[in-house]
Amino acid sequence: MRYLWTNDTDIELPTSSEDEDSTRVDFGYKLTIPEKYMKRVNDKVGTLRFKISYYDKNNSKINSFTVQKTIFDPVGDGASSDDEDEEDNPILTVTSYSTDPASGIKEGDAFNLKVTVKNNSNVVCNNIVAAFDNANAPEIAMRGATDTLYIDSLPAQATATLTYPLVCSAKMETKSYPLSVKFTSSDLAADASVAPRMFIPVQGTKVSADEEESSNSSVPQIIIESYDYGGMSVTGGTEFMLTMNFRNTSPNIAIENLKMTVSSAPDGDEGIVAFTPSRSSNTFFIQNVKGGGSFQEKIALYPKVDAAPKSYGVTIDYTYEAVVDGIRKADLKGTETISIPLTQPDRFEINQVDLFGPIYMGDQGQLSISYVNKGKSKIFNLAVDLEGNFTSEDMSTYIGNVESGTGDSFDASLTPMDVGTMAGTATFTYEDSNGETKEIKKEFSCDVIPLPTDMGGEVIGGDMPVDGDATAAAGPPAWAIGLYCLWRCALVDCDFGLCA
Repeated sequence: MRYLWTNDTDIELPTSSEDEDSTRVDFGYKLTIPEKYMKRVNDKVGTLRFKISYYDKNNSKINSFTVQKTIFDPVGDGASSDDEDEEDNPILTVTSYSTDPASGIKEGDAFNLKVTVKNNSNVVCNNIVAAFDNANAPEIAMRGATDTLYIDSLPAQATATLTYPLVCSAKMETKSYPLSVKFTSSDLAADASVAPRMFIPVQGTKVSADEEESSNSSVPQIIIESYDYGGMSVTGGTEFMLTMNFRNTSPNIAIENLKMTVSSAPDGDEGIVAFTPSRSSNTFFIQNVKGGGSFQEKIALYPKVDAAPKSYGVTIDYTYEAVVDGIRKADLKGTETISIPLTQPDRFEINQVDLFGPIYMGDQGQLSISYVNKGKSKIFNLAVDLEGNFTSEDMSTYIGNVESGTGDSFDASLTPMDVGTMAGTATFTYEDSNGETKEIKKEFSCDVIPLPTDMGGEVIGGDMPVDGDATAAAGPPAWAIGLYCLWRCALVDCDFGLCA
């Protein structure tokens, strides 16, 4: 038997500075190590590492490199070198099992478990350790012996039978209990484990959790059939009335001395309490609720002013008594939690509207409208639509969401359609935290005047009036002309040459 490894590699030889290109040498190497020079020291994988050096014709060392190979299992001549996954194909497995007695095992009984193990490999397995595993069935344990058995040697494809003396616990449920055996060997690279596939049926008298729950199904329970808090949500800082309708689920067993406590469930890492009782106690006492009976209770709650907008829980805890099968049970309890969405008041505001005028016909007016969200809830899908006797590239604008405590401004350039008054409306639409669409309108206007003839305008209604003619038609005020001149000069970056 040999460890065999082959590989091919490319080695780039160093060159002098005068060389334009490197010289590449391709070669292969084969390394064979007889097994007599190797020794297995444990059942783990091993790594062979080699340093290979190469020399020139003058026996001067050029370079060296290190290669390595991981050895999982020795392979014989002609055998496949592919590694098999021992988890998927375990070397040692349980092929069959039986109990003595074969049936009728009851809680508290002693019995023997016989397990047949097989060596599935083509080599001998030595020093096999077979450990009994009851992790999934602690009710069945070893009886007067350790949980480990041994097999000195097991030939290839051979089987062996192991016998485990076991005993059942005094109180057990009636069901099948899963057991398993785990194997190790000095000739295995890893443990060969067997999953719990041996099921031992045991007859018992212990009541299971499911059966106990079923037996308690006759105990009356209190449930909340419905509740109402006055709308789709409650508003922070505004008191509301919580109405709860309860029912006794038992059709014929009465509930007595019922005490209920209503409290706000702590929310988040900081344990925020969103609701506190207002004008009343949070505890109710009902002396008797007949079988199948219902009743109603109300409590006024005050939502925290600065609570974040979201749903918060309200918990109702019960303690009560009932007579079941002639026995009074005085420690009956129950808890239910309901959810109440909380929103904060909508305080989205449109503030100052700026549109400076008058403006000359043919020029653009600059509209600016500021807005702010003063509420504690985000607003969604804010949009602005403009209407009026003007044109603009911003007639319909989508802004998006506006966080609590933030604001901005909407700006647009407006081109008038005619001389006179340019008027319009800006409509702000958005959705509040409840998903309700809301609308705010803001009106604006400014004067539009014709451009004077000395600025390229046309004379309207006759000749331009002369200075001092009190009967002449009034033109634009002097301050408007001066303001326009300054604006035009600023555009062309002149030294007020147009205004000279």
